[in-house]
Amino acid sequence: MQASVVISYYKNIANLEILLLALKNQSSKNTFEVIISEDDDAIETKKFISQQQALLPFPLIHLSQSDEGFRKCRALNRAIEAASSDFILFLDGDCIPHRHFIKEYLLAKLPGRILYGRRVMLSDRISKDIFQHKKFAGLSILNLLLKGCKRVEEGLYMPFLPQFLKQKSSGRLLGCNMGILKKDLLSINGFDEDYTFAGGGEDSDIEWRLEALKNLTFYSMKFRAIVYHLYHVDRFTPAMELKNNVVLAKKINQNNFVCINGIQKLDTRL
Repeated sequence: MQASVVISYYKNIANLEILLLALKNQSSKNTFEVIISEDDDAIETKKFISQQQALLPFPLIHLSQSDEGFRKCRALNRAIEAASSDFILFLDGDCIPHRHFIKEYLLAKLPGRILYGRRVMLSDRISKDIFQHKKFAGLSILNLLLKGCKRVEEGLYMPFLPQFLKQKSSGRLLGCNMGILKKDLLSINGFDEDYTFAGGGEDSDIEWRLEALKNLTFYSMKFRAIVYHLYHVDRFTPAMELKNNVVLAKKINQNNFVCINGIQKLDTRL
């Protein structure tokens, strides 16, 4: 396998069905496996994935854990360990990858590169169309504009554009669209499981810790690896985000870029 696609998932089979259909339609065939990283242990999800495994053209692995609050980072760490590829792509369970998503990531993959992209924010109207028809023809730029989507520019597929038009200096990594070599994730001990609230803290945390290694380059996948975010009401509050930011500031101050509570549980007494 050239890539392991890790999907962060929680209690939404309708979204998962659409996401798997988009992965089935990828232009890059026989190059990837998919790992469902479930922060829950729902019987309905097990049943659905069991049915899908016989229908999909790629290996589909399901990892679950008991629902004991927000433990997304623990679920992601288990997925990193289970990945059979040396290259891991991350998607959220409410996001649809463009048909060339995996192809573009594989073309951009190089030692020392951290790859990152963004997402189009789909409107309620266009999301309902996708759920009803289970087709992606409506994701044209014109249709996105006409049907009230946000960040439509992130849906432009123009892989020929030069890098200097696309780079960001900070806030680069989003768990819904990034590609990282497994060895680089292991070198910082994976995701920090101290983040127990939704709100993006785990993404900002892993960015500064990877950057602290000094030997990695952040490379934008803008206009190449496109992701469409299905409409839903936000599940996290500003208060949750604030708590994550407090934890993040403390960790940056301590400079523990190899996190203590990650894939390995490190003994700070050593």
